[in-house]
Amino acid sequence: MIPPDVTTGSTLTLSLSGDLPENELFELRSLFVDFESVTFKDVLDAVHRAKKDSRVDALLLHFRGTQLGWARADEIREALLDFAAGGKPVVAFLEYGGTLDYYLASAADTIYIHPQSVLDLRGLSAEVTFMKSTLDKLGVEAEFEQIGAYKNAPDVFTRESLSDPHREALQTIVEDLYERLVDSIAVSRNLTIPEVEDILDRGPFRAVEARELGLVDELLYKDEVEDLLGESGEGYQPLSVGVYRAQHEDGLTLGHRPTIALIYGVGVIVGGENDEDPFYGRVMGADTLASAFKQVREDDSIDAVVFRIQSPGGSDVASDAIWREAALTMEEKPVVVSMADVAASGGYWIATASDAIVAEPSTITGSIGIYAGKFNVDGLYEKIGFSRDGVLRGESADFWSDARSFTPEERLRLRQILQAGYDRFLDKVAQSRDMKPEEVDAIGQGRIWTGAQALEIGLVDEVGGLDRAVALAKEKAGIAADADVNLEIYPEAGTLFDLLWKQMVYATPEVTGVHAWLPERLLSRSPVLKLLTEKPSLALMPYDVKIR
Repeated sequence: MIPPDVTTGSTLTLSLSGDLPENELFELRSLFVDFESVTFKDVLDAVHRAKKDSRVDALLLHFRGTQLGWARADEIREALLDFAAGGKPVVAFLEYGGTLDYYLASAADTIYIHPQSVLDLRGLSAEVTFMKSTLDKLGVEAEFEQIGAYKNAPDVFTRESLSDPHREALQTIVEDLYERLVDSIAVSRNLTIPEVEDILDRGPFRAVEARELGLVDELLYKDEVEDLLGESGEGYQPLSVGVYRAQHEDGLTLGHRPTIALIYGVGVIVGGENDEDPFYGRVMGADTLASAFKQVREDDSIDAVVFRIQSPGGSDVASDAIWREAALTMEEKPVVVSMADVAASGGYWIATASDAIVAEPSTITGSIGIYAGKFNVDGLYEKIGFSRDGVLRGESADFWSDARSFTPEERLRLRQILQAGYDRFLDKVAQSRDMKPEEVDAIGQGRIWTGAQALEIGLVDEVGGLDRAVALAKEKAGIAADADVNLEIYPEAGTLFDLLWKQMVYATPEVTGVHAWLPERLLSRSPVLKLLTEKPSLALMPYDVKIR
């Protein structure tokens, strides 16, 4: 398919609805599939390229409720401000606008809102769902050991409310994000800090109220906004990111440029291959990432590596397997980490095998800690009439049995195992960050930090996004700052055939009836559930915390 040419007088249009994938698990752009599917990097590249493209006159943001995290919103917002600094107008249209939508929209020169819409602009909250009472009613006992006062992932099963350390960590995160939100709105809309804080206390707002408060410039329908953008030329000429990317790729001549590998690590970290979990979304497979690092390490044409991480962590063993390959690659060429919305727990573990770490001010990072445990469902079995019996040989044969509690001796043994894992985590961070283990322990203990806070305590090297990480990789590889480079994406996306084959395998019943039973089928479809049932030590954040 040949993409259409870019028309002079075009308006680059960014539709910010839902999430933007960091990279594609499967490459589905073909004759049979719409090539409009775009990644987060596609959006950044389009904004940067359009700033210098004389055929593009303006940029239109269309909001329908973005699901981006705060860090990647920071990254896009900086790109929008850079575009506006080039003298071209940035216009925002809010079909629906929440707090994060408005944070992004505030980078625009002009903000319009649908007359019937609501500007859902409020303060920030972080909520955690606790399940202990539910488990008690079901007769299920959660038995977990954790190393680190702030390592609070098991709390959702073992408590009914926030612990003091958990509340403290969340409060500092929310305060940091709130201050940045207030400052950004105040500067963009020419308001004072007290005025913005008062506005946030009184939201949400009807569209007409938002205009009266100076939060938006006018109430217009989308077609009216488009008419305004087309007044100065041949009418409104929309240019989507997908078309712009395709047009650019079609005429791209790479030549003999230095090459930087961009390795994506996205999702909960598990053993095996990259995958899509039906319950938890993207999964980062240790085998896939290890293979990518090995391939890059052995390719002499690649000068440096940027490791882009978007992960709440996962298995400590799988994390360590990825760390090992990244560390071996460091011996051959520079490795720079770029953190997205979250790179914590196991996501921070794998980041330590690098020459430098770059994070956005709002990136959730740290969470240096570890935990493990099991669920005792004997009470549930009794309630529903299940019974089990069996034989064993050896006092610890049923250590992980879900039909009984840990003995005091077993709990002590589990804690010893976890302490050894935590100490190993501390050593890796200490070596990477030029600290002593006890210094890392003081800022570890499972506590999460924003990227800005992590910079202050030495867990990251610079504040910035993917572009800054690429620039730093060029510097460390001895590539001139103004030199053009080729970015090669790893791991390579699967094909349409790969996707169809995977779906066919998932849909095929097991030969033996017992393995086709529902729990087994769920495990076969969910790498994360499989991970959680294998009783590993976990370096994983609670991924149900939402800050909105």
